[in-house]
Amino acid sequence: MTQMTTSVSNNVINNYIQRVTEWSQSSQRIPTTEELENIAAELGIDPEEIQAAQKQSHDHYVRSQGYMRLKHWNDAIAELQEAVAFNPSNLDMLVSLASAHMGRWEDHHRKDDEVNIRLRIRQCLVIKPDCEEALNLLAKLSHAIKWRTRIFTAIGVGLGGICVGIGGVFLLGDALPSWWQQPSQLELLEQSFNQELHSLQRQQQALRSQMIALQRHSDQRNQRTISTLQNRINQLQREVSQLERKIIEIEKEKPSKITPRSSNNGSILRGSD
Repeated sequence: MTQMTTSVSNNVINNYIQRVTEWSQSSQRIPTTEELENIAAELGIDPEEIQAAQKQSHDHYVRSQGYMRLKHWNDAIAELQEAVAFNPSNLDMLVSLASAHMGRWEDHHRKDDEVNIRLRIRQCLVIKPDCEEALNLLAKLSHAIKWRTRIFTAIGVGLGGICVGIGGVFLLGDALPSWWQQPSQLELLEQSFNQELHSLQRQQQALRSQMIALQRHSDQRNQRTISTLQNRINQLQREVSQLERKIIEIEKEKPSKITPRSSNNGSILRGSD
């Protein structure tokens, strides 16, 4: 602004830029030349001085491009607002201003930046209805907002589930004795055996499936493989039986105070088998 006409103070120029920006936001359109002249007249700026300032708007635009490459969004927006205030129908300047607000919105997600993005995009489309840069920015903004909404919804649902779970733990924690909340050594051993039992059962099932597939294409080369698989299945069945006996013995050895909890687990396991 130091290169502008010396008869107009920086404060007056800043007031003019602010008035033009506020007018654009309130009316949601580009001000006409007559409207710009009225604003200038109210601030005591001659049309000749506005014309001199318009010639300097290109310098503000050039400086803004450097700030945008460095992602200094505040500086870029300040330069572009000054450029647009004196050249409101310049499509390149409007697109750059929308892009600068988009960059700052992606960093901070402030509502005023979103409002300015949409405003400048509308102004671009007034000048050029098929402006590809403006339409791409609008699509980018809509996509980003959609994903942010989905993420926040997922986080909200997750936090809600966690809160319900924690609340349930505290409620139960007050109602149940401590020996009920902490698993005993026998329960831990039973859990280990159950995990091993399920693993062996999954291995059995996989081997059976493999053997059935081989039997469908049975020939002399596959007979040995089928026999090996059957032996392995039989071995796994023996291991399963041993584990089941151990689990039954553990259940018999459990203290009576944990009988309700262990019997529930046992019924679930037997149901799954």
